[in-house]
Amino acid sequence: MAHMHTLRVGTRTSSLAVSQATAVARDIVEADPNLTDFEIIGITTKGDVDRSPLSVIGGTGLFTSAVRDALIAGQCDIAVHSAKDLPAADHPALSIFFPPRVSPHDVFCGHVDYRDLPPGATIGSGSPRRAAQLLHFRPDLTVVDVRGNVPTRLARIDHDLDGVILARAGLLRLGIDTGQDLPFDVMVPAAAQGALALETVKGSPFEEPLSRVDDRKTRREVTAERAFMAAMGAGCTTPVGVLGDASGSTVSLHARYVGGGAEVEGRLIADDPIAVATELANEFIDRGVGE
Repeated sequence: MAHMHTLRVGTRTSSLAVSQATAVARDIVEADPNLTDFEIIGITTKGDVDRSPLSVIGGTGLFTSAVRDALIAGQCDIAVHSAKDLPAADHPALSIFFPPRVSPHDVFCGHVDYRDLPPGATIGSGSPRRAAQLLHFRPDLTVVDVRGNVPTRLARIDHDLDGVILARAGLLRLGIDTGQDLPFDVMVPAAAQGALALETVKGSPFEEPLSRVDDRKTRREVTAERAFMAAMGAGCTTPVGVLGDASGSTVSLHARYVGGGAEVEGRLIADDPIAVATELANEFIDRGVGE
C-alpha cells in the first residue's frame, strides 16, 4: 500500500450510489495513511438501462454485475453496492466487507399518515415484496410500478400518486428527511436493506483498509439474511422480507412471505447466522413457500 495514493471506487452512476460511495470512500481514506485521495468510477448497470418493472426483468445482479466485472477487470480498486442489490451468494473471486448499517425500515412518503389513506389510494413501488406486504395490510389499495431515482419518485406524490414506498437508508444518505417508518409488523424489509457492501479482489492490498470499516454486528445480520435468501432460492422479485438482529452472541431472524393469497411468517434465534438462516428457510419451505 505504500505506493498507492488514490483509491478508485466503482459504483453505479445514480445520485444515491455516488453519494454513499463518496461517504464510505472518505472514511476509508481517512483511516489509512497510505491513501490520500479517492476517485469515483461511475458504472452503468443493466438495471439502470432497462426501465422495465423488476418483476419483468428478473434475474440477479441487475445493479451489481457490471460493477463487479469492472472490479475484476482492474478498472477500480473497490466496489460499493447497496447490499440488498447483491445476489445472495458471495462471488468466489471477491472479498466482501460491511460498514455499519443504517435504518433498515421501509418508509411511506405521502401527504397523509399511511394509516389514514383513503380506500383505493394509489401507491407507487417497484418492489414485489413491498407491493405484496402493503396489499396484505390494506387490500383495498392500488399499487403501481414506479422506477427512477428517489427525487423522481417523490415528485410523483404531487401528481399521480397518493404515496410511494422507499427505503429509509436511501433517504438518509441523500439527506432527505421525509416519510413515516413502516413498523416491521406491517412491512419486513428486504434482505440486507440499509447496509452497504464493499468488495475487492481476494488477495488485493485493499482488503486491509476495507477490514477497518467492517462492522461485526452488520456482518452477522446481513450474513443471516443473505443466507436465508440463498437457502430459499429467492431473489429480488420474490415477495419475501427478512431482518436479522445480532445481539451479544446470538442472531434473531424474522421473515415474512406474502404471495398467492397466503402469508407465511416466522422467527428464530441462534448463535450462528448460517444455522438460523438455514433452519428458518427450511421451515418456510416445509410450509409451502417456493413450491
